Amino acid sequence: METESVGPVGVEERYAVFPFYLCLDASASMAGAPVESVNRQLPLLRAAVGEDPAVAEVIRFGIVTFNDRAETTLPLSDLSMIESMPPVVAQGRTSYAAAFDHLRAVIEDDYHASRARGDRWYRPAVIFVSDGRPTDDRERWLAAHSRLTDPGWKRRPNILAFGFGDADSAVLAQVSERKPNRAFIAAEGAEPAAVVPELLAGLIQSIVSSSASVYTGEAQLVPPEVPSMVPIPVDQLD
Repeated sequence: METESVGPVGVEERYAVFPFYLCLDASASMAGAPVESVNRQLPLLRAAVGEDPAVAEVIRFGIVTFNDRAETTLPLSDLSMIESMPPVVAQGRTSYAAAFDHLRAVIEDDYHASRARGDRWYRPAVIFVSDGRPTDDRERWLAAHSRLTDPGWKRRPNILAFGFGDADSAVLAQVSERKPNRAFIAAEGAEPAAVVPELLAGLIQSIVSSSASVYTGEAQLVPPEVPSMVPIPVDQLD
């Protein structure tokens, strides 16, 4: 995985940070059990990551939520310094374009803020979670996605996409850049109220496992293991 040396010459050497962004659908269809489960699980994630010094040293975690618009609900943070997680409120429609445009701007801003502190970065990871199809025009969200994943942009993230409810497999495959084992959909009959806690628990393990790889000198994004989700066969969706 790529890393950039951005610290000034002469500073004390330290491990590069591995940025993780949870990009979470917060549209009206997430209201009720799904968003309630998210709000129960996020404090567990904060504790698991923030209270493990080896993980907290190298992981930076932020949350972007999206509906009609996107916003940063948790700025990219060292979770050992965070006392509580912000609640997620579900309302509005499902603008994938807003999510991708916001991520593009936030990642760029976060990178430059980290550079000013003397940090080095591994290529960011985005965990994209949605329970529905995009409500904006296909051309609009695809253009925003292209800007986010532009090969010429050094901060372009690795994206893992997870869907349940009314999420579309083909769309999720495109969100994850059509790479094997990068897009997942809930198995038939899986209830959102059960999928969400499994997904957040898997994200915790993904972060912990990915952080361990930083200490080997080559960070690797380890996909979460979510029992109620199956990989989308992206090679069959062309």
